[in-house]
Amino acid sequence: MPDTKDTSAIDNKNKELNSKSKSKGLASNIGSFLTTVISIIIVILVYFSFGGLVLYGCKLGQSNILPTDAKCYPYDDLKPEIQPAKLNIFTTLFEDPQMSMKMTFPYDDYNSANKILDIFRKYKEEPKSNFMANYFISIIESMINFNYSSLNFILNLLNGLPELFVILFGPIILPFFATIIFLFDHLYVIYLWFANMGWFFKQNTNSDLNHKPVWESVTFFQPIDYGCAVAIVILFLMLFWGLLATLPVLPFTTMSWCLLSCMSYKSQMNGRSITALTIIQDVFKYHKILFMTIFSFFIIISAFSSLGTIPGVFSIIVVILIYFGIISIDAFKSINQENMSPVTSYDQAKKVCGFNKGNAKKEHGLLYNLIFGQNGGGIAKELKHIGRKINRT
Repeated sequence: MPDTKDTSAIDNKNKELNSKSKSKGLASNIGSFLTTVISIIIVILVYFSFGGLVLYGCKLGQSNILPTDAKCYPYDDLKPEIQPAKLNIFTTLFEDPQMSMKMTFPYDDYNSANKILDIFRKYKEEPKSNFMANYFISIIESMINFNYSSLNFILNLLNGLPELFVILFGPIILPFFATIIFLFDHLYVIYLWFANMGWFFKQNTNSDLNHKPVWESVTFFQPIDYGCAVAIVILFLMLFWGLLATLPVLPFTTMSWCLLSCMSYKSQMNGRSITALTIIQDVFKYHKILFMTIFSFFIIISAFSSLGTIPGVFSIIVVILIYFGIISIDAFKSINQENMSPVTSYDQAKKVCGFNKGNAKKEHGLLYNLIFGQNGGGIAKELKHIGRKINRT
């Protein structure tokens, strides 16, 4: 007959081991829950911050101050005329009429500047500006202009959607369209590689260091210069295969610059200068209920999955008590917005870039430039000149 003392000792040992196992399991579940909660907080904070950036970008798109016109500043000296627009932000949902706070993007010295385009513009006006540098500048400028124009269109399009929709889905929609633009950039840079070869048939004939460059065409009647230009074209046709090997570099660089520079614009709201960071902070402030609702939903799901049914039900009860104010936490109470006024139009601000039509240049393709040159030069001009000399004799 087995010893009852030994059996009792074994049972006590098993109970002790089971108790330790349960306590370890509970501690592990609590640790997993806390880790999940921290991860949820970080993800939601990052996502809402990105939503605030997209919302800021939408207002920037409506203001229409991005450099989308290649004939205007900062590509050229002529500054455009942009209609000032009061932009709706943090719009109310259930009031009639709808109210909103207002912000504006002033087209001042800061917002009209663009460091890369400013460098390019200044170099193009240098007395000793070189045709080869202008060739590469024209490619990069065209890429930047295309990206700004595309982003301006997409952001203004998103601006017509409800604000909550922009915050919730903007961080998904904008990267999707940005990826499409980035892919198209690859095709565009290939086109620009060839389309801008007309620069190889230009010479800067300016000799005055106080004067802007004077570009004249290289034609058949300048055999040495023309032969050099043709040789450079052949060289760049061969270098094209090297371009293909490094193709994503320029599209990635120009796209990154355009996106980052959009975040750097300053605006005004409630009589003070603000940045994108201000709007991000205000998104958490004025859309606190949306933030807390999403946060509470994921906390409840995590409580059920990590801690079990009873803690999950308890978390639902706690959220309900907080929502109805029984537990005095203002997590689900909206903040009164200041300086509200009736909603204005969401139409994009009008931008006019006038230029002297007498100085407007007609653009032609590479084949035209090879035969006829630039600025009305080429064979046709030389033949007319020879014809006039013959008539005089």
